[in-house]
Amino acid sequence: MSRVYLALGTNLGDRMLNLAHALTLLPPAVKLLRCSRVYETLPWGYLDQPDFLNMVIEGETELEPLQLLEQLKFLEEKIGREKSVRYGPRLIDLDILFSDDLQLHSERLDIPHPRLAERAFVLVPLADLAPDLEHPVTHETIRELLAKVDRSGISAVTTAEDTAPGDIALALQSHSGALARYQRIPPSHQREYLKHIQEARKPATRQRRITWTINRLTEEGTST
Repeated sequence: MSRVYLALGTNLGDRMLNLAHALTLLPPAVKLLRCSRVYETLPWGYLDQPDFLNMVIEGETELEPLQLLEQLKFLEEKIGREKSVRYGPRLIDLDILFSDDLQLHSERLDIPHPRLAERAFVLVPLADLAPDLEHPVTHETIRELLAKVDRSGISAVTTAEDTAPGDIALALQSHSGALARYQRIPPSHQREYLKHIQEARKPATRQRRITWTINRLTEEGTST
C-alpha cells in the first residue's frame, strides 16, 4: 500500500461542485484519508483565464503509479475535461505529487511532480496536510519549499473548521452500499445530489444533507 498525495484544480463551471464530483468519483482502489482546505488561486503559466480552486488530498492505494495515472485521466474525461492549451482552463485537473518516497522518471509520468517546488498553489494546500513531509530528491520539507515561493494571490475559501468537498467523498467511502449505488446512477443524478449538499450555507445543514443523501442512496441500493 502506497501513501499518495494528489493535487486537484478547476477553473470552469461550478468549481466547488467539480472538486466534490472528482472526490466522489475517485477510483475504488484509492482510499481517501484527508483533504486540505480549498484555495482560490491566480492562474499559473497561462494567465488569460479564470481563477482556480485548488486542493490536495492524501490517500492510500495498491495501484502502481502508471495504473493510478490511467485511472485519474479516465476520471478527468468522465467529468468532462477536454484537451486545451498547456496550463489552460479545465473543468478538473488531477496530478500525482508524491507516492511514498518513490522517484520515477518516464515519458508519461514523473514522481515527485517535477514542478511541485515552484508552485505555491500546490505547496500551500499540501502544507495543510504534510508540512514536514520531505521531498525525496531535494530533501527539503514542504514547509521549507513553501518559504521559497511567492504565495500572494492565494486565499483559503474554506477554513479548518469548515467542511470541504472531501466530507462528501469520505461519507460515501464509509458506506459501501451508498457508494455502490452512487457509482451506478447517471452523472446528471450524481450532480443533483452534490448540488443539494453544496448549496447548504451552514455546516450543520450541510451535514444533515450528507446524512440524508447517504440514507437515500442506501435505500435505493437495497430496493434495486
